[in-house]
Amino acid sequence: MQLPLPEQLNTQTVLRYLGAAGWTPDDSMQQLLARAEASLRRAATPRGIWRQLPLDALPLENAGTDLARHLNGCDGMVLMAATLGSGVDTALRRLCLQDIALGAVADAAASVLLEQVCDQFEAEIRQQITEKGLYLTGRYSPGYGDCPLTLQKDFCLALDTVRGIGLCLTPDCLLTPRKSVTAILGTADHPVTGTKAGCATCALRTKCAYRKKGTTCATE
Repeated sequence: MQLPLPEQLNTQTVLRYLGAAGWTPDDSMQQLLARAEASLRRAATPRGIWRQLPLDALPLENAGTDLARHLNGCDGMVLMAATLGSGVDTALRRLCLQDIALGAVADAAASVLLEQVCDQFEAEIRQQITEKGLYLTGRYSPGYGDCPLTLQKDFCLALDTVRGIGLCLTPDCLLTPRKSVTAILGTADHPVTGTKAGCATCALRTKCAYRKKGTTCATE
């Protein structure tokens, strides 16, 4: 299904992705942000797909302890996938060749744009699941924590992402188009929260640039 782009790009998050959290962009950066966003909006064709399935639809016994904790108390799951489309990959390659700075800003902006698309898509899914009297955890993607990227193979087969939204896998189980996301949300007939993100469970906690500054990515 086609997905809408957010009305406004979250530029503060783009700056955070660029390592400039809390900085008030000057005119030059404002122009780069505007050019990057305009290029991405012209190139993007956001699409998404989702399906409600039983837990045994995926081989979760080999998917790590972090995902198991996330799905604790759940008796089902929702698989969702979203992509900005191959046009964004092409645009990013072109922008990087034209202007390295613009390419870097556009790459960060594309990641933020995708996250905002996923948030909107999840909100739609959550509304439909809630209407069935069920509860949802948050999103959890293959590759988080100790969940292996190889789970993407069964994930994409179960969701039929190739035919559904043109989302494929490389031999290394990376998604293509590059600006794409897959995620699992647990479902239950009672309130569930899943594993809350935080420094204690983050794989980068020992080498995090934010913690070295005495902050966290959530606060910035």
